[in-house]
Amino acid sequence: MNKESKPDRRRIAAEVVQTLQTSGHEAYFAGGCVRDQIMGNTPEDYDIATSARPEQVMELFPRSMHVGVAFGVVMVRHHGRPMEVATFRSDGVYSDGRRPDSVTYTTAEHDAQRRDFTCNGLFFDPVTQKLIDYVGGQADINAKILRAIGEPPHRFHEDHLRMMRAIRFAARLQFSIEPVTWAAIVANAEKLSEISRERIGQELRKMLVHPQRCVAVKLLLNGGLLHTFWPEHLEPTVKENNLPMLSALPGKTSFPLALAAMLLDLTVRRAHNSASVAMLCTALQENLVLSTEETQWTQWLLNNLPTLAQWRTLRLAAFRRLLAHIWSSDLLTLYATAHPDDAEVRPLTERITELKKKPLTPDRFVNGSDLIAMGVQPGPRFKLWLEELYDRQLENNFADRAVALKAAEDLIHGI
Repeated sequence: MNKESKPDRRRIAAEVVQTLQTSGHEAYFAGGCVRDQIMGNTPEDYDIATSARPEQVMELFPRSMHVGVAFGVVMVRHHGRPMEVATFRSDGVYSDGRRPDSVTYTTAEHDAQRRDFTCNGLFFDPVTQKLIDYVGGQADINAKILRAIGEPPHRFHEDHLRMMRAIRFAARLQFSIEPVTWAAIVANAEKLSEISRERIGQELRKMLVHPQRCVAVKLLLNGGLLHTFWPEHLEPTVKENNLPMLSALPGKTSFPLALAAMLLDLTVRRAHNSASVAMLCTALQENLVLSTEETQWTQWLLNNLPTLAQWRTLRLAAFRRLLAHIWSSDLLTLYATAHPDDAEVRPLTERITELKKKPLTPDRFVNGSDLIAMGVQPGPRFKLWLEELYDRQLENNFADRAVALKAAEDLIHGI
């Protein structure tokens, strides 16, 4: 089955809007998809806002699910495509700095007024091809300005995470943050510490995997937001707002790779021992609710970057094991960013190309069954001998399995 194209997503979403309108309701595309459309970008998803109540939406689309009971959000499935359909609403008081205590169903204009930024407060009618702009969003998009809707301090008091979102949008869209909005971010930065660490981690992931990650991190630093989730024992230090590692990364990277580069840029020293790296990564895991894999991945990159830097003198077996690791591609990218001089990277690349002409980690000539057949019982020396024999194999000391088995017997008997 062919993957659904993006034009098909728009067509399907437009059909949902048309169905709602035909039934007597207002309905429009809403938020980011309208912004992307104005900017000439193809939206990934289409959200729909409507005057229809959730129960009315569900009557029109029987296969839908009520996913946000308190906020009037229904997940509609049309032609197999899920999309959010939300009833126009006004938000009540945000007592927890995260979400409103209550909502009231209202008009499209009032719905626009409760949204975060003007670029996200637009509606578009795909049936009449009409843009509905109650907040001046189109002008701000054309001027590349990120501006909070209404009073910025009030917006950030409602939901503190909007400060992180402001930075993410500004970086990603390459917008400048309107001065009053920026001042409100700086003045309220400490309130970010009241937000769940998981939500902060999710926003940081989105920033770091995007090509504009360097801009985002500089804004986090200059706005005072980074300090709210950065490990307390390590003060971030940047000389002249320079982030060479992050700046040198390719556009598409994994989150752990970008995080490792960020850590190298923001710490006082680029050289760390394994204990300090472990402490740093453990602190970040807690502060950002990183997964175990993300933490181990980041830690492995930081620990092995100095090892790769010694590749010329590294034991061949250790070098081949390093290159065969599942995260080695990220490690090589990190090394290239740390050594912008091509004269440093080219010899390493040539050496790797030469080694990869054959499998980096071929099947073992000698395995555990072979040692047992020789009378060796599993124990501390058992694994050590196996690994030593495999290292010798990786260093091309054995022409074939027979030679390796003879070497195993010699090793066992201390010859």
